[in-house]
Amino acid sequence: MVTLFPEVFEAALAVSIPGRAAEQQLVRYRVVQLRSYTHDRHKTVDDYPYGGGAGMVLKPEPFFEAVEDLRVGPPIVLLSARGRRFTHRDAVRFAVGTELTLLCGHYKDVD
Repeated sequence: MVTLFPEVFEAALAVSIPGRAAEQQLVRYRVVQLRSYTHDRHKTVDDYPYGGGAGMVLKPEPFFEAVEDLRVGPPIVLLSARGRRFTHRDAVRFAVGTELTLLCGHYKDVD
């Protein structure tokens, strides 16, 4: 999982069903700070939308670098406020694989 807020996900994954699954080594979670893949001193991950518009969007480059550095395979899912809801059916569909990478946007879009 690549996110701007790793502490939120680490806390949630350490308790209840996800926590017990990790304790029993049924699953392994890796939560990564997106800002680790920026190159300016402010660790900037957002910018104005390409072509103008209101608000801020996430830059795609940190996501690309994170995926390349982590050497993850498909499926890679970008979670976005503009996307469709990630449902239990989606989780079941992805559960048949050996890994799943979630790119957590926390913004309206990536541009």
